[in-house]
Amino acid sequence: MNSSIRTRYFWPAAVLVALALLAIGLVTVQSTSAQSATAVVNTGALNVRSGPGTQFSVVDVVLQGEVLTMIARTTDNSWVFVRTPKNIDGWVNAQYIIPSVPINTLPIIGAVTPTPTPPPTNTPAPGDTPVPVNPIYATAVVNTGALNVRSGPAPTFTILTAVYQGDILTMLGRNGDGSWIYISTPSNVVGWVNAKYVIPSFPIANLPIIGPVAPTPVPGTATPIPPTPPPTAVPSSAVVTTGALNVRSGPGLSYSRVDGVDYGQYVTLMGRNLDTTWIKVLTPNGKQGWVNGKYIATTINMNTLPVLTQTGTGIVVTGVLNVRSGPGPGYSILTSAPYGANMTLLGRTSDNRWLRLRAPDWTEGWSNGAYIATSLDLNLLPVLAGPVPTVPAVPGVPPGIPPVVPPPVDPGNTASLRACPNTACAITGSVYSGLSVTATGRSADNTWIFVNVSNGQQGWIPAQYVVLAVPIESLPVLNG
Repeated sequence: MNSSIRTRYFWPAAVLVALALLAIGLVTVQSTSAQSATAVVNTGALNVRSGPGTQFSVVDVVLQGEVLTMIARTTDNSWVFVRTPKNIDGWVNAQYIIPSVPINTLPIIGAVTPTPTPPPTNTPAPGDTPVPVNPIYATAVVNTGALNVRSGPAPTFTILTAVYQGDILTMLGRNGDGSWIYISTPSNVVGWVNAKYVIPSFPIANLPIIGPVAPTPVPGTATPIPPTPPPTAVPSSAVVTTGALNVRSGPGLSYSRVDGVDYGQYVTLMGRNLDTTWIKVLTPNGKQGWVNGKYIATTINMNTLPVLTQTGTGIVVTGVLNVRSGPGPGYSILTSAPYGANMTLLGRTSDNRWLRLRAPDWTEGWSNGAYIATSLDLNLLPVLAGPVPTVPAVPGVPPGIPPVVPPPVDPGNTASLRACPNTACAITGSVYSGLSVTATGRSADNTWIFVNVSNGQQGWIPAQYVVLAVPIESLPVLNG
């Protein structure tokens, strides 16, 4: 009787075991052929499960910032089959990871497994509910006056740039012993910093190791540190890090809005302008446009994106900047822009002294490059005109200050010069409309200008009667 019972149940059990082994084999075959893609954990702790659903058992736990290898997905993209840093394969909830490629490009393994309705409870399963993390990526604050960002994890590597106390860095990885951190600066320069000079918001030990683990040094011998290659390149994608981000028809604030993306949404990176201040993207709605590079985050160096437009950006750093019809102070004024205005840089003279640009009101013209601040290498802009002739030096005029550009001559329209910047002061001479004079100073409130006349007269004249070739703020204050 007992023998008969064992025989009756042996074969069904064997068939079930064989089917299970076959299923595992199919998963293994599909996993090994899948295209390599990664994802970053975006919650405090995330459960890795034996199947695509919260009813499956937990096989591993990964922490915020850890990098997973994505292998496959369910048909509805809600669960992703991954390999953890411990080489354990399992399933994670897709909403708690930041993928390097769209999840729907991964191969599908099986159908979606229906999730049984759990008993009513107010306690979510640990690891399946996100732990709030802000910002999305692990960050660190610079805790020293100035910190070098180097091309490798040692002081012997070349300096790429510097960051300063209070700057917030994005942590991307670490070397084997965690003494150096691979970071991205606020200006999107990627490199290495010494870990002891930053305050991390996330345990350094939980960052992914980039490059080989440093060998244990032997006492009395120097251990060379091999150059560490950058992380493996991933498809160009980025996440929006601001509440709502405008997507514009061109690389600048003056361009029209064509779409919008919200915090946490992903965009595909297509290219950049010359100084990487604006990035061309493909939105989830399938629209192409430009976004401000400050408001997206990515694990790649955006300076490696292809340049799609020969433009850059600059900021006006004088009270009012004139935009002229040609490259020089003798050309007519088309418009003007106030201090702090963003200008789109389109070209330059061959000596880089004058820049062709687009003002916020869409007027295109030329401005003196000395009054525009930009991080762009001006030599990258196309040359659109030859060098601007140097203004001859005038005795008594501070270097760099050209003479006033006069209006049409009108000897009948005169104004008095005075001994001090006040109408109550004595008259020292007179000038007429259109007379060429030299401005050598100003009053502290910018209402009066001190001028020299070719006949030897000099004195103060109200600023409203003079057409200056340079911003009045560039003149020295001669009377407080």
